Formats: sequence, C-alpha cells, structure tokens
Amino acid sequence: MTTTAADRARRTSARTLFPKPGHRWLVTVAMAAVLAAAGTGLAQDIDKTATGETKIDLTATNAADDWKLLDSTASITDGELVFDGRKKISRAFYLPHEWKDVSLRAEFMVEPAAAGVLACGFMVRASSTAEYYYVHFDRGQAILVQSSPDTSWKEIRRVSGLNKPAGTWHTASLTCRGNVLSVSLNGKELYSIENDSFARGRIGFYGSQGIVHVRNIVVEGTPLKPAGELKVPPRDYSIVAEDAGAGAYEAFPDVCRLNDGRLMTVYYAGYSHVALPNEKLPLGGRISCSTSDDEGRTWSEPATLYDGPDDDRDPSLMQLPDGRLICNFFSLKKTPGSPRGFTGQGTWIVTSNDLGKTWSKARKISDDYCSSPIRRLKDGRLILGLYHADPKTAYGTVIYSDDHGDTWSDSVAIDNGGIRLDAETDLIELKDGSLYAVLRAKACYSISRDRGETWTVSEPIGFPAHCPYLHRTVDGIILLGHRLPGTSLHYSLDECKTWSENVPVDTHIGAYPSMVNLKDGTVLFVYYEEGGGSNIRAKRLKVTPEGVTWLPYPEWNVEE
Repeated sequence: MTTTAADRARRTSARTLFPKPGHRWLVTVAMAAVLAAAGTGLAQDIDKTATGETKIDLTATNAADDWKLLDSTASITDGELVFDGRKKISRAFYLPHEWKDVSLRAEFMVEPAAAGVLACGFMVRASSTAEYYYVHFDRGQAILVQSSPDTSWKEIRRVSGLNKPAGTWHTASLTCRGNVLSVSLNGKELYSIENDSFARGRIGFYGSQGIVHVRNIVVEGTPLKPAGELKVPPRDYSIVAEDAGAGAYEAFPDVCRLNDGRLMTVYYAGYSHVALPNEKLPLGGRISCSTSDDEGRTWSEPATLYDGPDDDRDPSLMQLPDGRLICNFFSLKKTPGSPRGFTGQGTWIVTSNDLGKTWSKARKISDDYCSSPIRRLKDGRLILGLYHADPKTAYGTVIYSDDHGDTWSDSVAIDNGGIRLDAETDLIELKDGSLYAVLRAKACYSISRDRGETWTVSEPIGFPAHCPYLHRTVDGIILLGHRLPGTSLHYSLDECKTWSENVPVDTHIGAYPSMVNLKDGTVLFVYYEEGGGSNIRAKRLKVTPEGVTWLPYPEWNVEE
C-alpha cells in the first residue's frame, strides 16, 4: 500500500497519543509435542505457552507473510495491524493455523472522525473470506454476526449504548467454545449465545468506515493445521464508483446504454444521505457519472455531470433517438429554521447533444419529485413518474411530453386509494400498450390505458418495495428491482399480472436500482450500498422462466 506524507504524519500522531508497550514479545519453544501435532511449518512469530495462548508478534520483520491482507488498505505498520476502511471495508486473515475452540483477544483503537460507524471487527472460525463469525464493534455497539456466501450480515445478537470512545485503546474478545459464543469488551462479558453454524477456521480482523489499529493479539486454543488454503470466493459484483470527490457517499444510480455502445451510470455524490451546502462542499451534493466500454465490468473515474447551488440528487438518464441525453433529478435547498433544515425544489432536467461531454443549463419541469428515468413510449411520447408528498398525504403523479421534452404537461395524480404512498413512481409500457406503474412503499400498482392521462386507483401488489424500478429483458420478461428486504428483485412472466417470489440481490439496503440489457442478452443490475463510504455496485444476471442466475464478476464476458 502506498504511504503518503499525510498517512505518515497521521500514524506518527497516533503513536504519540497512544504509545505501544516498550517491549517486544519473545518467541519461545514450549509444549513441543502439542506444536508438532498442530503441524509443521509454524511461523517464527508464534509464542505458544503452557497456558494454551498463541501470541502473534506483529513486530517481526516477516510478520506480513503470515497474513492475508485482503485489501490494499490493510497493512502491518510499527507492530500494528492498520486498516484504512474509510472508503470500503479493509480485512486481514491469519494464515498459519485454524482453531475449533478459540478465544481471540486483542487491543484496538479507532481514530476519531466526524462521519462513519468507526468499526473494528474480530473474526473467528473463518473457512473462507466469506464464511465466519464476527463481532462488529462500532461507535457504541457490539454486534455478533454470521457471514456466509449468501449474506455477509446475519445478525445473531447485539448490545448498544456502550462507552467506547474513538481515540482510546480498548481490549475485546470473541470466544467460541463448542456452540457457545461469547463477546467481551474491556474485561466485561457483554453476552453469550448458542450458535453451531461453523466448527473451525482461521482468525482475522477488519476496519470499516474509519481507520483502525489492532495490536497485542492473543489466541487461546489449540492451533490446528489448516485444511487448505484460505479460499477467496470470486466477487459477484463490480464497483461503479467509490468516491466522486464530494464526501465519499455515492447513491441513487441509474444506468443507460448510449448510442455509441458504452454504458453510462449517473449517481448522487455527497457526504451523506442529504448533503446540504457547507464549508467543505459549498454547492452541496452533486450529480456525477461514470462510463464503461466493457459491458459494466470496469468503469471510468467519476466525473461531475451537474453541480448547482443546492443539494442535487437522485438522477436518472435516458437517450432520445436523435442522440440527445436527458438527465432528470431533484434538488433540496438549505433552509435554516425549517423542520428538516431544507425545502424541496422540484424536478429539473439538463440535456447533452455530445454524449455527455457538455450539458445545458438546468430547467425545472415539475414541483413534484423524481426517482426514475423518463420513459419513451412506442408512439414517441415521453413520460416521467413522479411523487407528491406533504404532511397530510402522499401519492404518485406523472408528467408527459409530446415534443421530445421541450415542454411538459401538468402533473397527473394517481389515486393512492387511501394508502400513503411516498411513491417514487416508475412505470413500464406493456405489450397491449397500457402503462403499469409501481409506487412505494407498501408497493401498490396502477394502470393507465390512455398513455398516462388517467390512472386506476392504486392497489397493493402483495409485498413491500421502496424505490421500484421496472425493466424488460430481451426475452420479454419484466423485472422489478427494489429495496426491502435488502436489495431485491421480482420478475413477471405475464406482463405484471403476477410476480415471482422475492429474489435476494444483496444484503445492502441502499438499492435504488437500475437495469440495462447487455449485448449478450444478460442484464446489468446497478444499485448502491448505503452508509458512510457508500459505493455504487453492479451485478450481472440472467433470467429465464425457471429463475434468476447470478454471474460471478470474473466471468463477465466483455466481448460483443
């Protein structure tokens, strides 16, 4: 990992504030028979004492050889594991041994920061980099979690309200004895619970949404020869954007195929879910974009598409047959003294005639709010799903244009049927020419048979869904991406009359998904993570009447 002058200064400051013990742990040879039984090839940084404790010396010259530093942001520096998890989680696994009954104890310190959960994680019984128990120590909680290839966050138990300030060294432990798991912090057991999912594996640590230091690692238990190399399952997603330079919080993406063959994703860039103007970001949140010329496998560095005087957010993108791009979004104006600190400024559009190299001035087209792209009907009409919300009610609306987006109709309300619908409306044209709209949050639908000028009363679909997005595959199957639970997907084989069971996409709950058909007939599914350091992700899927298949990231076919 490249070390900058700022990093060296920061670490020097940390060492001054939090000095390490002045002695180096000694390497001894004891209980030779036990060690021999554990397997040959023991690393030189092991001190196996008669008490059954393995002390891991991070000051040894070759200490890093015994660790799988899974991310470039993880390092061993000055006798400490250091994780820079500000942009994404940073992990390390200890390779020489596995343990069944094990107690992992260490000291950790998270550097103070205004944003982020500032979490340090202890991992045990790791059979791969995706399958293990871990305890997640964040600002004030200790959360015991099970990670598996299907979900990285299956919560087992948590305790909140802990006095665990950043900038202070703490001692913690995660213990597994048979099927009993115990978590302790600063000498006090927080809880103990039974779980028998994992029997043995390696130990490790991580840092998330902060800079984390770990030292004085002690493992109690009998070290076992590993069953094999640490497995690193192939990643099943690509990263579209990590940090667009506005605070490292990226959200609300939308992807579009350009007429030159590339993909373009537009997204919100700010410092949190709402990024109003401040000293560091005087124009507030902005609209950023990235492009891909290999079908979503890799993406260009983020570029700023539009940055007005307010918090500009939730962008979507479409291209007209003449090549003109239209990006729609809405804005929040900083308003001191208002109940939420801001007031909505309605929906705006900017256009480009040169494939996004330059953009027009922003033009307001509605007082309502958008969360989906402009859809082009078979007859050329443009229609945009919107939503209206006030303290008394909320419902979906649409506006439409018959002159290629130059002028727009007044809002057409969709009757919410007495259900408050903070609608985030999206719609799709069905084969019979009717329009099918989905509205948040109980997930209701409405139908128009006159090109969007009137709509039926909203009715529940049968499952909850935030931020719905409708998409038709090359084979005519209709997909509905949404949030809850996590990031999810349903599909319909009968033009939205019925829907499949829920198909999990990701445990991350950001969502606001978007989809585009790829050249090989598969579908790219783009969404965001949520939380400090939120990234934009993309996954690739194939859907048939038999179901959905996810295609691992390394296997993406980038050929036409």
